[in-house]
Amino acid sequence: MSRRLAAIEAKRAPLLERAARERADLAQTLQSWSQPLGFVDRCIGAVRFFISHPPLIAGAAILFALVRPLRTLKWARRAFGLWQRYRWLTHKAAG
Repeated sequence: MSRRLAAIEAKRAPLLERAARERADLAQTLQSWSQPLGFVDRCIGAVRFFISHPPLIAGAAILFALVRPLRTLKWARRAFGLWQRYRWLTHKAAG
């Protein structure tokens, strides 16, 4: 039984060293992704905040409409066109 345990231990030691190297490599790789993923996380948090506070969006839209009425109409036309394209594509994809 001790020979068997010694053989298992002999196979186990290199595997543990390999796992440690792979963990270190993965940690180094993830370190370089830390900043971009943090930015994405903050953006998602901001979107969730604005979605959960619709009066803020409405107030900003009204303020923008009062300050820049022509630009607001231009953006509204674009948004409506995008919405129509989206509806057309989803209708075509569904049926």
